[in-house]
Amino acid sequence: MNRRASMLATSFFLGGTIPHVCREMSRIEVSRFAISSPALPNGFDGFRIVHLSDLHNKVFGKDNAPLTKLIAEEKPDIIVMTGDMISHDAPNTDKFLRLIKRLAGLCPVYYVNGNHELSDLDEEAFSYVAETMASYGAVCLDNAGEDIFRGEEKIHLCGLCYSAEYYRGVREYKRGWKAFMLTDMINYLGVKQPDEYTVLLAHNPLDFDVHAEWGADLSLGGHVHGGLVRLPFVQGIFSPERRLMPKYKEGVYRIGDSFLIASRGLGRFRVHNPPEIVSVTLRTDCGY
Repeated sequence: MNRRASMLATSFFLGGTIPHVCREMSRIEVSRFAISSPALPNGFDGFRIVHLSDLHNKVFGKDNAPLTKLIAEEKPDIIVMTGDMISHDAPNTDKFLRLIKRLAGLCPVYYVNGNHELSDLDEEAFSYVAETMASYGAVCLDNAGEDIFRGEEKIHLCGLCYSAEYYRGVREYKRGWKAFMLTDMINYLGVKQPDEYTVLLAHNPLDFDVHAEWGADLSLGGHVHGGLVRLPFVQGIFSPERRLMPKYKEGVYRIGDSFLIASRGLGRFRVHNPPEIVSVTLRTDCGY
């Protein structure tokens, strides 16, 4: 193929691909999963969690109305967010905070911060976002936990938010990286209580092996953006940690009695990888 023909072929390819990618980046998918465990109290059978991650301050439609509508249609008992809801390249947080106010009107909202909240907001901006979210009723679970009750039965919801040294290959975290270990997990959250069904919010799903060793019944995370570019059969191929073929990138994974659901997230550039809302229904019957 000569140079002119090659340029024409490339132009046709990009002319067809770029509009498709742009349309796809605004088309939100709802992924629904049922996670079963005999450890779940009977009163929580059917309990529904809507999981959001990695919005990066993106706005869908007018003031996030399409996003809010899809979330409301799931009729969640709680909404959880697992970090990177803001981003360094979209510093205005007001639209995101208006979204939080509307979501908190639907049901309780819980969240943990990701690497972008920790690195992209200065102390004043971070405090403003945290205080505003709290005023709307959203609960921050950074290295903290809260019991959720139905009658006399309960489950435990907790959040892991660790320091930059555990994020490998992400901007200023490229040097001095440390592997996250069970001892680190215990230092952040203490020993997992064996008689509590525990849902863990943790931005980075690549630590799922540690979450499972700690004893989390269900971990929810994002960070990997579904591998950014998805291909047939192999799904996502890129990791924020500058590695190909990340181990945990989207959907459901299991180690023993522990489950992970990794969200593809909502924001950032993506190819064959539509923004995603995750809807999780907890069940008491055995088998996923």
